[in-house]
Amino acid sequence: MHEERFSARTFDARGALTPSRLASVRAALRAHGGLFVQHTGLTSVAALQSVMPALGFGEATRFLPGGRASGAWQEKWVADGLRRLDYYPPELYLLPNNEVQYRHQSPRWVLFACLRPAEVGGRVFLHDARAVEAALPGALVSKLERHGLCIETGFLDEAHPEKRANYFQSWQERFGTDVPDEALARARAQRDDCDEAWWRDDGTLMTRIVLPARWAPGGCLRFPRVALDAPAARNGFRRFLLGDGASLSEAENEQLRAAFLATREGAPLGAGDLVLFDNHRFGHSREAFAGARELLVGMAVEAPERPEPLASFAPAPPNRYALKLDSGEELGARTLEGLDFACIARELQRHGAVHVRRTGLTALDEATLARLGFGADEAFAWGGAQCGRTHRRALTKHLRATDDYPRHLWLLPHNEVLYQRELPARLLFFSAAACDGRTFVHAATHLRAWLEARAPALVDALRTHGILIEMGFIDERHPQRSENYFRSWQERFGTTSREEAEARCRAATSQFDECWWREDDGCFTLMTRIRVPAFHGETMLFPRIPLDPPSLRNGFRRYPKGNGEEFSDEETNLLLHAFLATREGVRWEAGDLLLLDNLRYGHSREPFEGPRALGVAMAGKVRVG
Repeated sequence: MHEERFSARTFDARGALTPSRLASVRAALRAHGGLFVQHTGLTSVAALQSVMPALGFGEATRFLPGGRASGAWQEKWVADGLRRLDYYPPELYLLPNNEVQYRHQSPRWVLFACLRPAEVGGRVFLHDARAVEAALPGALVSKLERHGLCIETGFLDEAHPEKRANYFQSWQERFGTDVPDEALARARAQRDDCDEAWWRDDGTLMTRIVLPARWAPGGCLRFPRVALDAPAARNGFRRFLLGDGASLSEAENEQLRAAFLATREGAPLGAGDLVLFDNHRFGHSREAFAGARELLVGMAVEAPERPEPLASFAPAPPNRYALKLDSGEELGARTLEGLDFACIARELQRHGAVHVRRTGLTALDEATLARLGFGADEAFAWGGAQCGRTHRRALTKHLRATDDYPRHLWLLPHNEVLYQRELPARLLFFSAAACDGRTFVHAATHLRAWLEARAPALVDALRTHGILIEMGFIDERHPQRSENYFRSWQERFGTTSREEAEARCRAATSQFDECWWREDDGCFTLMTRIRVPAFHGETMLFPRIPLDPPSLRNGFRRYPKGNGEEFSDEETNLLLHAFLATREGVRWEAGDLLLLDNLRYGHSREPFEGPRALGVAMAGKVRVG
């Protein structure tokens, strides 16, 4: 059995799938394409059936075809809408496939429900088709697209001397007749299941189907099957070919196997856990296992969904910035268990964000930070003690307290230090104790996809113009200084001379494009402006949104588009919805780590009331613009 660890997107149902949690799971499934739902409390088939309609697996969308295992090996249906997974010997590692990919019509959505986990092994892995394609040579992808995929499957005669070792249906069972001519006619009439059918000399009824390499033009790749053993009576003489009848070379099969192994996403399954995925975006595989294992599957076709109207984010006087977030359950971030440094580094590089739980850490010393990739040699030199916009307490040489913003605010998603052109490449957050205030991570790819589907003109404008950031550092002697949570200009630029402060600001060309003075009641605020891009290559950066107007309290801060044009109310509304729709949450327990790629992910923080003390380290450097 393999012991490698992999991360996966998880949703913690906290003991029960309430209606609000079911709605959150379904929304997360549509947004991300695959997730593991844990601690559901679903301990029976009846309980499982009760939640399936809310997850999109009701009677109206139910997908019924499929299932090739013989009744001699397993009874197929358990209850309406739920059947057992096809039997395959437990000692096999099943390479990834799309569910029921031996037909022209396959399910769009798949649900696996674990009623009893295996004693050892038996994890389900999901594989993002886009990641698989990225891991394959371009020439192989082109070859698959050009020829398509062919699957040949044979159904033995029930009297075949090797039928007992074959776990597929006999042709008599599969086609419901003992008459060979009638069986052949029925096979040829089932156009969703096969394109051709013929008899082998040993009385096996062979079928062949050719499928396009992609689910639809421009869609994800189907998962090419790789045979781990040669055609034989035991496996129904099955072959996985190209659409022209040719076989992939051993080198090409090895490239597929390597891509499949490199893209595994998984979590151990407990009783009641669910795995849900978009069958057109994800394949699934299964590791070998020992002991009894009971896994049920539900399948559904795509149901037309009515678009939900955008809710209004009308200002709430007197302070629009105190946006009240719902406290409902949210999709969890990718999670790992335990302090496996090699696994953490691999999963961070693969996915860009990973939440590490149960580390046993009570503090982060420099040796541990170095093993996590945040040692002295890699630390982000972000400008010294006076740099940044707010006070950051130093916890250790390389670990600082997070920014001290008022706890009633939802800090909207942002790329760290995207108020200058040099950003840290990676972030590490650490919680020594359980604390309030979830941290949300937001995938830049999901943000961009959400906006491009609803506001392509806004995305084009951001790409063309970028983003302006204007903010001011007020005088430390201002009578309302205590209401402002940014640094004073004296503190930020390390001088009490206005002339020297302005000169130092103008010299910091990676942090500011221009600066000027603003007078208020005889006190001066040093205003600054910088234009940063909204894209780094094809990666969309996170636009800032001011939810309250410029004022002394926020340093007269503005975040217009790069051409100086303010975001309209509709554009602000769309951005806020995009932020809400892409949240993946981290609930902080003692010793937890959160590691992020600072370009591929933004991060945000919900309002909170209780204690909260996080440390942050930054590593690497990326220049944008």
